[in-house]
Amino acid sequence: MSYRIGVDVGGTFTDLMLFDEESGRYWRHKTPSTPHDPSEAVLAGIAAICQQAEIDPSQVAQIMHGTTVATNVILEGKGARVGLVTTEGFKQILHLARSQTPGPLAGWMIMIKPEPPATLADTREVHERMSARGEVVRPLDEAQAEAVIRELVDSGIESLTISLINSYANPDHERRLKAIAQRVAPHLPVTISYDVLPEFREYERTLTATMNAYVKPKVKTYVHNLDQSLRQQGVQAKLNILRSDAGLMTAETTEENPVYTLLSGPSGGVCRRVPHRHRAPGIPIS
Repeated sequence: MSYRIGVDVGGTFTDLMLFDEESGRYWRHKTPSTPHDPSEAVLAGIAAICQQAEIDPSQVAQIMHGTTVATNVILEGKGARVGLVTTEGFKQILHLARSQTPGPLAGWMIMIKPEPPATLADTREVHERMSARGEVVRPLDEAQAEAVIRELVDSGIESLTISLINSYANPDHERRLKAIAQRVAPHLPVTISYDVLPEFREYERTLTATMNAYVKPKVKTYVHNLDQSLRQQGVQAKLNILRSDAGLMTAETTEENPVYTLLSGPSGGVCRRVPHRHRAPGIPIS
């Protein structure tokens, strides 16, 4: 038999649904959330709902998990200290943004701009430049790049973002910088903008990449520990995390690009398609 479990972690309760794909039967369970470690409630809930359905946890084939870990990190301002490496001349890209204000007249006078995920003090420029066609205008100075990355690492950053101008057209320099960073600090989480949002619009791409770096350490730790704990309890099911667009992604993808989960919790009510005639309500399948 093939079973799926849907899990949604809320601030007060963690809700679960177990679905039998063959019979169409489903079971629901609610357990108190554990804010200090949301995985504790998830594991307890899975054990309880399997007992309720009188099945062994090893019979579960897939776990679909909506999570607000990344959302809470941003709302509470408890993310990582992020370092940013960008092209020379674009150090203030996150502060300049789009120069838009919320008011039609004196909005610029009363607007309080939010602090970006990476401060100017933790931003460095590297000697390189790509054209909008992806052609090398200025070769990457690897020696200078390694020096600024070492400087950031020594200053105490906890996560690193690499976002270069026009890298959406050619990510070669970003990939080489990532390799340098991994050599300098093997355990430092590194995000390159091309892997997160390979599109033009430098501000949006850089902001998305830095937000990914901001939430990455905590989300990666949570997902990795949850996956390992499931295995230790005999649950061999594939762990999928709900994306902000109500699709699903693997635990590995979530660890690398947790920014895709910022609306994971709210998107749990969205049904993208119904591939099975017995699909239970409330479990998104992609």
